[in-house]
Order: sequence, then C-alpha cells, then structure tokens
Amino acid sequence: MMATERVTGAVTARPTGLGIAGVWMGSLAAVLVRRPPVPGPRHSAGLRHLLLPLAVMEIVTAFLVSSMLPPAVRPAHAVLEVLLVLAGFGLVAALLRHPHEVDAERVVLRTGFLGDVTLPRAAVRTASSAIRTVPGRGPRPVPGEADAVACSVDSSLNAAVHLDPPVRLDLGAAGVVNATTVYTSVDSLPAFSAALRTVGPAPGHPAET
Repeated sequence: MMATERVTGAVTARPTGLGIAGVWMGSLAAVLVRRPPVPGPRHSAGLRHLLLPLAVMEIVTAFLVSSMLPPAVRPAHAVLEVLLVLAGFGLVAALLRHPHEVDAERVVLRTGFLGDVTLPRAAVRTASSAIRTVPGRGPRPVPGEADAVACSVDSSLNAAVHLDPPVRLDLGAAGVVNATTVYTSVDSLPAFSAALRTVGPAPGHPAET
C-alpha cells in the first residue's frame, strides 16, 4: 500500500430518537425470542453492569410506589414504569446484540445504537490499552488530538486501535479527521486483539506497508 494512497473509512451517524428506540426494542425482541447472538468482541460492559441492576430495581420500586398512589393515577404510572423498564432492558440488549465486528475486509467499532466507525482491515495494525475519558457519545473527535477519533456509547474508553496509514473519517458537523488512532470500549482487550490476529486482511490487502 503506497503511503500517498488515501484510505477512507465510514462513520454511521447517530439515529433519531425514534430510531434509537427502534434499535432498543428490536434488540430486546431478539433476546426474548432467543435469536442466536451476533458473534464479535463485546463492548460497554461497565454500562451494561450498571443498567441491568437499575432496571431490575425499577421493577421493585414501581410496585412499592404504585401501592402508595391513588387508584385513579395507577394506570398512568404503570404505563410509565413499563416504558422505563423496557427502555432499560432494551438498551442493554442493544449493547449485547451489536458487538464489534472483525473480518478480512473491515473492522467495525460499534456503540450499539449511537453510530459506528468502519475501518479498512488493512489499515488496522494493533490494539492497546488506553484508559481515558473523552466527552460525548458515539463517533466524535478527541479534544487535543487532531488525529484521533473516539467511538463509544459513553465517555469512558479502555482501548486504542492504531491505524497505518491514517484513515479519513467524516464526522459530519465535527469535521473530517485523518485518524491514526480510534479510541473505543472493549470488554476484553486480549479477545479483541486475538480477533485482529486471527482474521487478517483479505488477499491483496497486506497487513504491513
């Protein structure tokens, strides 16, 4: 691969609020009907482990609060609580059902429902530990690093994907970044690194320049 060759990735924009709700409910339905999980390195374990107990706790709290409310308002309260609980479980399901993807052509870094970053597999070199916080959610620039992009469902990141040559990523209103690093979240850095090693670039796309 020539050093002057332009390498372009793809950025999937954040859906609308209705689109996000659709992803949550579709993911929850897939879990309930026991559809086989999508293979790939998982991410956002910290957020999943926070939200799941909160959703369960909300169920218990809903019954307690309902018992103290006047009968006339209980139906409205019940509808609100059902929506809150479904949203919580749907969010967790969306994270589980949309893992990162590694194949011979591309590496897709997913958030679950806030947009993705797709990188050419041949440009992805290694992944390393990088514990840091980048404000915002979804694909976004990294303050103070002109050649870096972050892609996660929350501000906490624990992995850096290193790129060579740089990959051009269009972040919309945030501008274009020629990225040499993409920060993301992974449940297991060894598992993610192993996926990169196991699935090399397709023939004709060498791993080294």
